[in-house]
Amino acid sequence: MILYKYLPPARIDVIRNCKIRFTQYGDFNDPFELNPNINKIAEESEIKELVKKNFVKLIEEEYSSNPIINAFISKEAFIQLALAREDIVKNAVVDIEPSIVALLPGMLQMTANSLLGALSLSEYYDHELMWSHYSEEHKGYAIGFDTSHMFFNQKKSLDDELRHLRKIDYRDTPPVINLMHANSTELFFVKSTRWKYESEWRMILPLAEATEVIEKKPYPIHLFSIPTEAVNRIVFGAKMNSEDKKIIKTEITSNKNLSHVELCQARLDSSSYGIHIEVENG
Repeated sequence: MILYKYLPPARIDVIRNCKIRFTQYGDFNDPFELNPNINKIAEESEIKELVKKNFVKLIEEEYSSNPIINAFISKEAFIQLALAREDIVKNAVVDIEPSIVALLPGMLQMTANSLLGALSLSEYYDHELMWSHYSEEHKGYAIGFDTSHMFFNQKKSLDDELRHLRKIDYRDTPPVINLMHANSTELFFVKSTRWKYESEWRMILPLAEATEVIEKKPYPIHLFSIPTEAVNRIVFGAKMNSEDKKIIKTEITSNKNLSHVELCQARLDSSSYGIHIEVENG
């Protein structure tokens, strides 16, 4: 399957350097990203049972059973973070659960934005709104990626719910989340049906594994190296200027590892409001 990343003309560096950004959720354009509708941590009976257990054993059990957490933080670090708050958690969690629930979305956002980045790709290379919104009104370009390449499946285990491409689940209403029974789909891969036109697939990686970090506020830019074999196609936007197009062509032809890349041109069809893609080489 070929999936596409729309880029503005200023991001020709993606092809030049073969590095692409995995973006923190806080820098996404959808304000509902990672803003979950959490209604409770767990059922009261579950909370009372949990706080009776040995605290370290509890933390180890939760870590081992939660691939979302163990995908981006070590067990030792997770235990140390939890131990620092052991007394507070044991004494207060049942009584103040509603207050904790109110804080959870913000805590989740802060943690995720410091640890995780996401790459968003689309099934379409000819969608006029995608070209307008993400490629500077058709002046940029789109990269087609061969998603069968191992770069797009870096799962550490069969239970790893991140580190590989997953299709976004579009819903009319957000899921109501019981945090003890939450899954990665509800937290990271659900969007409003208003965004369905994007036909998005998403991959999440730990920001600590980035090849390069560029300091920027509020969110540093984390770049990950892309294997050249994973690049399948370049589509020039219908309004891309000739100079930018020439630069990309030069980058492709001067890099023997990109000689297989198909070059295409998007053209507007005024008779249908459609966009036609024409192959330029091969």
